[in-house]
Amino acid sequence: MKKIVVAMLLSCTVTPAFASDQKMDAKKQEAMKAWMQYATPGQPHQIFKDMAGKYTYTSKFWESSEGKPHESKGSTTLKLILGGRFLQNETKGKAMGMPFEGFGLTGYDNLKKKYDTIWLDSMATGVMHGTGSFDESSKTLKDSGTFTCPESPEKTREYRAEWKFTDKDHATYTMWAPDKNGKEFKNMEMVFTRKQ
Repeated sequence: MKKIVVAMLLSCTVTPAFASDQKMDAKKQEAMKAWMQYATPGQPHQIFKDMAGKYTYTSKFWESSEGKPHESKGSTTLKLILGGRFLQNETKGKAMGMPFEGFGLTGYDNLKKKYDTIWLDSMATGVMHGTGSFDESSKTLKDSGTFTCPESPEKTREYRAEWKFTDKDHATYTMWAPDKNGKEFKNMEMVFTRKQ
């Protein structure tokens, strides 16, 4: 009789613990599945493959809507990194008569379902950050965000930009920002040609 009672007591204590472990395992599996979906590159990341390569560019930069543009030339390398999750941008050239270097990253966040871009260059100590989407019909990556601006009372300024891919070897990057009166104007245009 004692053996039967002990067996019943053990089954009462072990079974809930086993069931609890199974629930924990199910939660862990669910969490792992969510992380895998978040971490795995998908269709939105495919545009980076088409963009990757080495380019020359010509650029125009306007300080105001009435001013004449500063023109310059340079080169850009767009490279897939971290298993195709991000597109790295390394740019070298001149800007306003001075040597210029820039570095950027663009990725697609599976959770937010948005493209994220950050940009840093030798003409600033701040980081430009934007989010956006890709328009398949026009082959245009659009984003908008903010950058640090010493001329702005708020010390930041908003921008919007478009990377338009006319074909596999040509693209145009255009950026708009508000002037001192808050009116938007085109302040940058870069025309890219893939090196053959």
